[in-house]
Amino acid sequence: MTFEELAQRYASYLELRHFADRTIVTQACSLRLLFRFFTETNVTDAQAVTAAILHDFQRWHHYEPTAQGAARSVAYQNRVLTVVRGFFRFLHLEGLIPHNPAAELEYAREPQTLPRNILTPQEARKIIQSADTNTMLGYRDRTILETLYATGIRKNELMNLCLENVNLDEELLRIDGGKGAKDRVVPLTRIACSFLETYMKAVRPQLLGRKKSPRLFLSIRGLPIARNTLGTLVEKYARRAVKRHVTCHLWRHSCATHLLQNKANLRHVQEILGHRSLATTERYLHLTITELKEAHRRFHPREQDQKRR
Repeated sequence: MTFEELAQRYASYLELRHFADRTIVTQACSLRLLFRFFTETNVTDAQAVTAAILHDFQRWHHYEPTAQGAARSVAYQNRVLTVVRGFFRFLHLEGLIPHNPAAELEYAREPQTLPRNILTPQEARKIIQSADTNTMLGYRDRTILETLYATGIRKNELMNLCLENVNLDEELLRIDGGKGAKDRVVPLTRIACSFLETYMKAVRPQLLGRKKSPRLFLSIRGLPIARNTLGTLVEKYARRAVKRHVTCHLWRHSCATHLLQNKANLRHVQEILGHRSLATTERYLHLTITELKEAHRRFHPREQDQKRR
């Protein structure tokens, strides 16, 4: 079998395991990078692939620039490596290769970066309130912004929400098939519930018209809201209200940070965000350093001495 045929077989395997369509497409792109390396190095048979060859691919990928000529981030290189490991593990389990040459591949160490430019609660409120709720799309947008801030939901998760995911009586939102195909239930703020109720009863039916769709958030044509539309509207209201570049993911970062600043339990925030590892959630603790600096400035004796000078 050719590498392309093996990739198709792997994609079918991922579909059976209920991986998201977008994940399958992304994995296929990563495998095309690997196959391009195999073409350049005259590797034509999966059974001939060794650990040494895959180490060479790691080095090649590290130095290979993007289409725009930029260097690839360590995180991206590791994501591609995860795909390569999964692909060869599958081939070995299926008996298509005698051993797994990717088993011993090691990930590169990623720098510990923190989310930047987190919104303040005042900025978040100002952006949310800038939507014109006297229009259908304005009310829809206000509801989207309230939901993003209330739940820290990812962009794809919000796009895939359906009517049945909203429980207004319990003030809960069920997120199906989140990252890693993991479902979770998160609380809604009472304000978000209020806007969702009105949107679902009065605004959404007007957007839907005669069409049929289970999706919660719709376009003006009654179709599920598109990914680029969602990003554009989030950016539009931020530019208008606070003159800043804001993404859907920044709302997620801001939700997590504000919860922790208000003394929320770290594990509760982990559950809300759907993080597999607590270490991922812990990085938000570093963002509260401004509070520590303020306390230090107010109470350290030498800071008091500075004031007397």
